[in-house]
Amino acid sequence: MRLLLKIVACALLALYAVASTAQNQTRGGQWEFTLQPQYTDSTSFSGANGSKADLEGAWGFGLGIAYNFNDHFSLGGDLTWSQGDYKATVAPAAGNPGSGYTLSGTLETSTLRLNGTWNILAGAFTPFVTGGVGATYIDTNVPNGPPSTVCWWDPWWGYYCGTTVPTKNETDLSYLAAAGLRWDAERTFFLRGFVARQWVQVGGEVGAVGTTQYRIDIGFRF
Repeated sequence: MRLLLKIVACALLALYAVASTAQNQTRGGQWEFTLQPQYTDSTSFSGANGSKADLEGAWGFGLGIAYNFNDHFSLGGDLTWSQGDYKATVAPAAGNPGSGYTLSGTLETSTLRLNGTWNILAGAFTPFVTGGVGATYIDTNVPNGPPSTVCWWDPWWGYYCGTTVPTKNETDLSYLAAAGLRWDAERTFFLRGFVARQWVQVGGEVGAVGTTQYRIDIGFRF
């Protein structure tokens, strides 16, 4: 029994020491780097004349870097990428005697974004809010031109020729709002999880397409 009490006492002292270290650490004046596995929920949107698209849920990944001006505010940037399947209904325009049709494919997106984050508490465990604005590149993988053969010099394979097919793609304004929780585990390591809403301003009849994202950041301060 006495040995058990000693073990429990030592364990409590160790937990107290870890907690004290976590509470005394500071984020202010430090850079941080994050690895960002993420999931984008499925969504649907409609266009003109009955056209519509259904986007399936998609996994993605990102990298981020930010600077903490103090224990509360940081400013930084993210580069994220995701790929998911979609189904679309294409409708004929006015005066087009043809009928509509459906197609399916894979949508690839990548986003470069500037973010501002406010950590509500100065301690190691804190809720936070984030807002960001950037540009999102979208490739539908839908051909929009004839195939062409191009050649180039590859550093490994030498002179190489291949056939490429141009696809419909564009770059649009995007913006994001998020809220979550952060835990600074020790001097250099932290975890952060949040739910975000991102809007991509595709324009036309569709306007802004909103998606919900779930993300876990694995971070390192330096």
